[in-house]
Amino acid sequence: MGLLGWFKKVGSLVKKALNIVADIVPEETLALALVWVRVAATKFVDNTERREWVVALLRGKGIPESIARLAVELAVRVFKKELDNRF
Repeated sequence: MGLLGWFKKVGSLVKKALNIVADIVPEETLALALVWVRVAATKFVDNTERREWVVALLRGKGIPESIARLAVELAVRVFKKELDNRF
């Protein structure tokens, strides 16, 4: 497999992974996680505390832990991107 073939395979795997994430984490869950990630950024200094607090809130809404954790990590990435774009 040449370099071009390798990139095509990686691109295909990324698309598959993104489709799986979209199926697992509903947009509403991600939006809720993003709201609470923003709040956590003002309430806590420690990143672990921030994440665990948001995960606990989502779990309190009946969202399974694995999905809550994935949603929080995605929301953190979106939040960081928003911060980068402000400056």
